Amino acid sequence: MKAIRAGKHVLLEKPSVANAIEAQVLFNLPELSQPNAPVLLEGYHSQFLPSWALIRSLIEPQDVIYASSNAVLPWWLVGKESSAFSYDLAGGNIISLGTYNLCALRLLFGSEPEECIECETKGYTDGIHDKCDWEFRAKFRFPNGAIGEASSSMKGGTILKPSSVTTITWEVVIFDETLPTFQERVQTREVTLWGLIHGTIWHRIDVTDNFIIRDRRDQRVIRKWQEKSSRKAYTFQEAGGEFVDLPGEPYWLSFRHQLEQFVNRVKGRRTVHWISGEDSVAQMRMIDMVYEKSGLGPRPTSAYVEAVKS
Repeated sequence: MKAIRAGKHVLLEKPSVANAIEAQVLFNLPELSQPNAPVLLEGYHSQFLPSWALIRSLIEPQDVIYASSNAVLPWWLVGKESSAFSYDLAGGNIISLGTYNLCALRLLFGSEPEECIECETKGYTDGIHDKCDWEFRAKFRFPNGAIGEASSSMKGGTILKPSSVTTITWEVVIFDETLPTFQERVQTREVTLWGLIHGTIWHRIDVTDNFIIRDRRDQRVIRKWQEKSSRKAYTFQEAGGEFVDLPGEPYWLSFRHQLEQFVNRVKGRRTVHWISGEDSVAQMRMIDMVYEKSGLGPRPTSAYVEAVKS
């Protein structure tokens, strides 16, 4: 486990625990509930990017009916002998690269998955690599009938492709005073963020708004059309809105943006985005949920944590 320390405060590199049991033990340490407690932050760095702030401002979580997220690493980037594929060290794609995709779903739905409906994996079956997946595809049911899908592979093609997340909203009725009372205007929105994880290198947000004018009496479609646009936000000034006054430079990596908020919290200043201990535990519950559905099982709890529990 790697960490950035500032005195008693710790910024943990993701993933810093193996399963939800370890996460609960870590974030419920007595030291964290005392006055002037240490600041502990999980290192999901990508969600601190201006591009993430922008995409989340373009949708309302309760309006999202479907979301999917994908990430692929080239086959040559992470070898089999890497610690990423050591079962005893909480190895596997789902808890490594795939955790970004799972986190993206939780953020955009603004809720926790009720069930992992299905999960398919490809992985190793020998030695210390046994039960370590290098590719997965999973489907989830979220509250109100929403569906989320996540997939990632650490054995992709030779060329690095951008990670992505796409959301689609339910139909929303838009007030239009120019229409007769027996007609209504409805909208659905599809938003895709390309460059989900390392958006400083390159990213783009594509927005497609679908509009329909229909008769309220029989739901007959009178007119329909599409409006498309693309945006980028390498700084919070480009993200605009409530974010326009936040600091940052186009060359700031996601780690630098996260460090900014970490320092703000340590110094008692306002943080515009934060990952609470409860959030980190919920993320690990989702990872465990996927591993359980896959048949590989959650990553093993360390003997030290078992001793602390007892």
